[in-house]
Formats: sequence, C-alpha cells, structure tokens
Amino acid sequence: MKHIFEFSHSTLRSKICIFSIFIPAYFTLTGCATYIEQPLPERHIPVNLATLVDQANHSPAFMPHFISLEDGLSLDDIASLALFNSPILKVNYEQYRVAQASAYNLTLLPDPQISASMDNPLGNSLGAVNAWSTGIGYDLNALITHQSLVDVGDRQSKQAKLVLLWQAWQVSLQAKILSVDLYYTQKKLALTADMIATYERRYQQSKAGMIEGNVTLETNATDLSVLLDAYSQSSLLQQESNQYAHQLQQLLGIDTTSRFPLIDFDVPLEMSADEITSYLLDIDKVRPDLLALQAGYAAQEANLRAAILAQFPAFNLGISTSKDTGDLRTNGFNIGITLPLFNGNKGNILIAQTSRKQLAEEYRTRLQQAYTNVSELIQLNSILSVQQARFSENLSTMENLLSNAEKAYSQGDLAPLPFITAESTWFAKRLEVFDLKRSKWRTQLSLSLLLMRSNEAAKEQATKINFIYQH
Repeated sequence: MKHIFEFSHSTLRSKICIFSIFIPAYFTLTGCATYIEQPLPERHIPVNLATLVDQANHSPAFMPHFISLEDGLSLDDIASLALFNSPILKVNYEQYRVAQASAYNLTLLPDPQISASMDNPLGNSLGAVNAWSTGIGYDLNALITHQSLVDVGDRQSKQAKLVLLWQAWQVSLQAKILSVDLYYTQKKLALTADMIATYERRYQQSKAGMIEGNVTLETNATDLSVLLDAYSQSSLLQQESNQYAHQLQQLLGIDTTSRFPLIDFDVPLEMSADEITSYLLDIDKVRPDLLALQAGYAAQEANLRAAILAQFPAFNLGISTSKDTGDLRTNGFNIGITLPLFNGNKGNILIAQTSRKQLAEEYRTRLQQAYTNVSELIQLNSILSVQQARFSENLSTMENLLSNAEKAYSQGDLAPLPFITAESTWFAKRLEVFDLKRSKWRTQLSLSLLLMRSNEAAKEQATKINFIYQH
C-alpha cells in the first residue's frame, strides 16, 4: 500500500510537472483574439442633406473648400459628398479590408508544433518510473515558399487598394451624372410647366369661344389634345426626376426628404484631340482598374512561383527529449520527408498556370475595351456637336416663324392644325436642346473618368480618396 501511494504520488507529481510547463506555454503562445457576438444593425435612419454638408465641412482634411446649400451645389460638391458618405463606398471599403486581411494572412509563417506524452507503468512495475517525452517540430517547406507568399500578399494588397480607388472614381462619376440628369430634367419640367400654362389658357379661351359660337369644335378639340399631350409629357418628366432624385439620395446616403439645390451648369470643358491622344498613351499607367489588373497578374506570378517551390518534398524537422520507464534519458531528432510520387503539387501548379493565362486575357480585353470606349465617346461627342450647331443655326429662325404663325392663328388666318404642329415641334426641339446639353455633359464626364484626366478636381478627389483609406 505504501508503494502504491508512493507510485501514485510520483505519477501525480510528474503530471503536474508536465502540465505546469505546457499549459501556460499553450495559452501564452496562443493568439489573444476573443469572440464577441455582433448582431446585425437595426434599421439605419439616414441623415438629411444639411446634416451631411455640415459633417463634411467639419472634416477639413476631406473637404478643403466650404460647401454652402444657400449658394447651391456644384458637380464637384455632389461628388465630394458621395465620397464622404456613400453606402456603396462603405461596403466597398469593407471588401477592401477583407482583401487586406487575406493578403496579411499570406505573410504569416506557420507555428511550430510542441508535443508531449507520458506513460505510467502498470502491473509488476517495481523499480519502474514514469516515462515521458517532449519535442518540438517545424515544417521547413514554409520557409521555402514564404517569400513568394509575402510577394503574393503585397501585390494583392496593392490590387485591393487600386480596386477601391477605381470604385471611388466610379461613385464620383455616378454622382455627377445623376446630378446632370436631375438638373436637365428639372429644366425640362420648368419648360413643360410654362407650355402647360399657355395651353390651359388657350384651351379655356377656345372653350368659352365655342360656347359663344365664335370658335369651332375643331379648334377647341385641337387645343385640348395639345394640353393632354403636355400633361403626359410632364408626368413622364416628373417620374424621371423622382427616379434621379432617389438614386442620388441613395448614392449619398441621405434621407428621401432632401432636395438638391443645384447651381446652373456651364458648358462642359471639352478636351482637344491632342489632349485625348496624350491621355490615351498613358491610359495603362493611370487607370486604377488597369493598374489593379496588373497588380493581380503580378500576384498570380508570385502565386505560381510559390506553387512551383511547394512541389519540393515536405520536410519536417524536430528535436525531442525523453525518459523511459527504466529512468534512462535520451535526446534525439526526427525528420519527415514526403515522397512526391502521386501529387507533387502538380494540381496547384496547373491551376496557377491557367489562372495566370486567364488574368492575362482579362487584362488584354479590358485594355482593348478602354480604347474602344474612348473611341465611342469621341464619336458620340462629334455627333452631338454637329446637332448642337444645327440647332443653334435654325432654332432662332423657327422661333420667328412661330411668332408670325401665332399672330396669324389668333387672327383666324391660319388653321389650327398647322399652327399646333409648328408649336409642338418648337416645344419638342427646345426639350431636345436640354437633352443634347445633358448628353454632352455625360460624354465629357465619362471621358474624364476613362482617361483619368489630370486637373485640380481630380487631384482634390485623389486626396479625398486617400482620406477614405485612413478613416
């Protein structure tokens, strides 16, 4: 009974000794991250436009100039507010952080492994002691591929930042284009309201005249038909304006009660053919989406290099110390080598090679698409310029003709149908002038993005995007 007690006491002491070493070591070497449950957020109530402007104005690192709602919002003001608060960019930024975390994970070396074991003698074990063994081992293959994986992580991190930069430019462009759409739709609505007021007055006059017997049914019916057409036109424009306003509100992350006091837009500054040619020469050096594809291709090159290095046999090295039940202590080492008979990482190498080919084709296609898009916009701009020139030459003449026709119609010297046709055409062409101006703005804004036109607004926007990275 005494021996059993001594044996048990010795066993307990050995266990305590081993666990007193490994348990603190385990918890010390283990990472300190802890799990904290985070439920989904409740419904977010967006701020109004005035609050957003005030918040932006109180961030001088982001907003170098003061925005005033009383003075009206310019295109650059709208774009800045979109960069400051756009929900789309917030999601994109979180995607960027995920990509950064994934890239960081590639730079980490695997942890070494510590092992421990203990054997208790059973049966006739007089004179035997508890046996134990401890050791530490490491996979040396991780050192072979580490630098290549670090390169992959660095290049993927660069790619993620460029992708976010391109998304920010696209959000900025979308905010400007929606502002242009909203502005010219409101202009068309104002013109339509003036025409409706004229048509309503004319219809009421012809209706009263028909009752008195001074106006024919044909004239009154024609006036009513034109008025109803104008109502329909106004309804369609109100629908468009409502759509553009809500899309812009959503893009800026503000509530639906906010209205946009836009300033009058000047004629867009057009680029000359020499400027466009100059920008096209450097398009693959400045466009963030093309640079992101280049960084992605470079990351895949490093990934392929890592896959090739990983085909070498896995090499594990470890050292150990132990004591057997005869109280004999030994020190030793162990080596483990994988025989590359069946796998040899050939599958991963093939995946990396084909992925590199795919990325090369994607880059070639995107680059060609960039040139094609620019060419399309240049041609479109020329078509719009020709049409604007034709309108400038002939609309004033048409206005004079309509003025004479109106006098003749009011005196009964012109039939209703020819006059109404001429007036409706004049009205439609004035609306078309606004559409041409809007198309010119959209074309020039899109060209500025595709060519990454270098100007003060672009430099200011780049500063704002860098602000996003830090906040």
